[in-house]
Amino acid sequence: MEYTFSVEEATQKLFTRLSEAIGWKYLKSQRCLKKTVKDLVFQINFFSSKWNVSYERVEVSAEFKLWCKSYGKLPVDNVITMMPYCPERCTSNGEAWYDISTEEKLLAAFDELNQKIQQTAGSLCAQFEQDYLGGVECLFREHFNEYRVYLDFIADKLGMSPAIREKAQEIYDSLSDHMRQQVLAYQNGARDSCWMVNRSNLKYIVDNNLIHHLLQKA
Repeated sequence: MEYTFSVEEATQKLFTRLSEAIGWKYLKSQRCLKKTVKDLVFQINFFSSKWNVSYERVEVSAEFKLWCKSYGKLPVDNVITMMPYCPERCTSNGEAWYDISTEEKLLAAFDELNQKIQQTAGSLCAQFEQDYLGGVECLFREHFNEYRVYLDFIADKLGMSPAIREKAQEIYDSLSDHMRQQVLAYQNGARDSCWMVNRSNLKYIVDNNLIHHLLQKA
């Protein structure tokens, strides 16, 4: 029977290997990999399953978060994009955990996570290192919907260009009739929906009158 790791042994093996492969610093106390490029922090967060038992079962999940230091310390204010890394095949209980209980399973999880990170967070980070504004353009033009990017960051870095207004119109055009009614209600003072009181692309668009002409026709 193949040897099963303790929780500490398995997680440290995985996180260290990923740190070495990607070239980002591993912060053990925060359970994350981190790389800073000017005012941006590229971060891979790891989470352990509450069902982990040493020498029986060890499972972890991971997510990529990009945040901007100049936007404050709270995630609600500073996150630019966030995306989970889900295994190609979920665990037997249907949850998105990577099984790293044994050397074979850990190696498979490492290979998959390393590839996903290199293709997403790693590639994006390299672009920002080479050309900061080019990285912003890439995030906006190529990954806006996929990475669920915050439009306020794009506008702050690139300026209020026609492309920003076109994206705002695209977002508005995709709204349901119900959501369009919520927009009108928000303009009239309503604050009873989550997007109305928290940072969101729709709130940013309405607050900055990026679709004012559309609302007049609605």
